[in-house]
Amino acid sequence: MWSESRAKNRHYICLGALILLGVLLRVGYVLTLPPGLGASDETDYFESAQGILAGSFDATVYYHVPPVVPVLFAGVFALTGPSFLAARLFQCGLFFAIGAVAYLLGKRLGGRLAGLLCAALVALYPYFVFYSGQALTETAATLFIPLVLLLALRAADDYSPAGALLFGLSLAAASLTRASAVYFVLAVPLIFAIAWGVRRTAWLKATGLAAAGFLALYLPWCAVNYRHFGTVIPAPTIGSGVMLYQTALRMTMPDEVARLKYLKAEVLPKYYYPPGGTDRDRLEGDRHLNAEGKRIIRENLDKYPAILWENFSRFWQFYPRYSGEEGDRRALIYKILGLGTYGILFPFIIAGAVLGLRRFRKLSALYGFVAYFTLVHILLYGKLRYRLPMDPLLLAFGAYGFLACLARIRPIWLAALEGWTGCSAPSLKGDPHE
Repeated sequence: MWSESRAKNRHYICLGALILLGVLLRVGYVLTLPPGLGASDETDYFESAQGILAGSFDATVYYHVPPVVPVLFAGVFALTGPSFLAARLFQCGLFFAIGAVAYLLGKRLGGRLAGLLCAALVALYPYFVFYSGQALTETAATLFIPLVLLLALRAADDYSPAGALLFGLSLAAASLTRASAVYFVLAVPLIFAIAWGVRRTAWLKATGLAAAGFLALYLPWCAVNYRHFGTVIPAPTIGSGVMLYQTALRMTMPDEVARLKYLKAEVLPKYYYPPGGTDRDRLEGDRHLNAEGKRIIRENLDKYPAILWENFSRFWQFYPRYSGEEGDRRALIYKILGLGTYGILFPFIIAGAVLGLRRFRKLSALYGFVAYFTLVHILLYGKLRYRLPMDPLLLAFGAYGFLACLARIRPIWLAALEGWTGCSAPSLKGDPHE
């Protein structure tokens, strides 16, 4: 009994140290950045948060961006005043929750040791660190989307009213975190229902409670949209049109440098960031680009399969692509980091996903989400940055796959890890929670 208690203490000390390391890495990186705004979209979230604090909703850009991140930043600014550094440091602090969710996902797949390894991978993953330095939606989405999937897994194992309600609330928060997120996050309940379908009474109760939790958080934002735009729109929508247009434009303008110049000089200033434009102007501009993208696709259907494949490869690539205009040195650094991290982990991610198929009914929400999340970005616009909120799940599969391979190839090493961390080895037979 005493030995088991000491092992558990070692386990939690390791977990706490990994999460703290992740936070410190992010803070250290953020403190090296120059002050001021980085990516152009950051201005929207910064100004939206200030608008929320001022209460001048009609005079702010608040409505055309997803509300969760501006609301979080507004809470930070209420304490610190408008500070871009404060927003970045807040995102670093979110890793306390992100690390915990990553640990629980890994544990759910392969036991406590897989959970610890997943937390370590998420803590050290370079792109998660880099995006903590940008006031965009990636960091918050990296928390909310894996949280939704974790709650789906837990409820599939053991139905509880509180769990189903929390799942619905988290689903709404995830869908209000990123532009167009409503399109892919709303598919999760359909996959989620597969795991519950065997228990019909529990499934009906759970579905009702999850729907109630979702609507309680999501409908008020729809009402805000109606008040502001005069119509109930799938909120938030601005952004999906320009994504589809960029995908379609590759068919008629294959030269990447020329295409980026055209977008920055002609398209974005007119439709996405019109000078002095209102939210309504941006919404109409996005709808125009959506229609133009569909027109280009219809007129070039023979080229469309190649573009979809390009979106697929960009979404699943190991490192971001940069044109020469953005710096060959930066591109080389990202290539080295990507191949040295995600590239090495990818075979283990596949191994973990294959091993997990033995529990497909319980893990169906994970497989369904990966497929649907990928499909949406193939159709709209695919690149590594948009995949990041899914990467904690992929790293959880990677941790499970790595430890399962280690159990077969080097069981002595696995036993040493088990003893050092106070964790059990991953189960290779069935569900580690059964």
